[in-house]
Amino acid sequence: MIIAVKNIEKSFGKNKVLNDFSFALKEANITGLVGRNGSGKTTLLKIMCRIFDPDRGEVSLDGEDIRKNYKLIEHIAYLPDRFDYFNYSKPKEMIEYYQIIYPNFDKDFFIKELEKNEIDLNKNIRNYSKGIKNLLGLITILATRAEILLVDEILDGMDVLNKEIISSYLLDAKEEGRTIFASSHELDQLYGLSDQIIYLTKKGKIEKIVEENDKFSKVQIVVRDKLPEDILKQSILRFNLGRVYTILIGMDKEKVKELLDRDQIVQYDILPSQVEDSFYWERGRK
Repeated sequence: MIIAVKNIEKSFGKNKVLNDFSFALKEANITGLVGRNGSGKTTLLKIMCRIFDPDRGEVSLDGEDIRKNYKLIEHIAYLPDRFDYFNYSKPKEMIEYYQIIYPNFDKDFFIKELEKNEIDLNKNIRNYSKGIKNLLGLITILATRAEILLVDEILDGMDVLNKEIISSYLLDAKEEGRTIFASSHELDQLYGLSDQIIYLTKKGKIEKIVEENDKFSKVQIVVRDKLPEDILKQSILRFNLGRVYTILIGMDKEKVKELLDRDQIVQYDILPSQVEDSFYWERGRK
């Protein structure tokens, strides 16, 4: 089942958060969603599960607009960044609520996985830590058996062990053929988990992040004395230690070679870009 976003726009007052973009998620893949604070990641996820309606555009499942068929929502499960909806309930009391929307809710899986992770079915959820709430929330949406899982900031604030558990659950869901769309500020963790990553800019546009970035080159340079001023002026400096500089520069490899072919440059290497480099590139020179 393919979920697609087409020409989505969303504003809150005069603030345009999402600005006319389209994309489709690959089946049985984990797609990471990254972006700076306030870029609209949570808004996008909420539109994709019908908590919000877009001002323009549509979200479709296998070509059918989810707003025109309310039953389609049983194929989409959303985990917010804070799983606080049931704070004054016990985990066992959540089951009947989810069974209303998700007729295939796997009660046996839910109970088994909570017991395996030592999460008490009879304890009020408000008494759990954020990490345990996140784990409880993930197990819950996995139990829905929905084909599309939308996960917001699940790695935020988690300890190392819980990150490993959550990562394993997401990879298992992918192996089962489910499609996962996960936002996070934990860039390294998300980069390792994801089959592809898309970046939501502060202007509300979507960009794909690929190792061979077509907007800029990332270059590590060793100089004899200091980095020539003409190079520095047209670059974004990512790192400097002594005579070693790492820069982002808006040129392809061939132009970089021409620029750096001079006596002041001892050595240089063109490096693969990482997700966080796109944050610095969008922010620009300061």
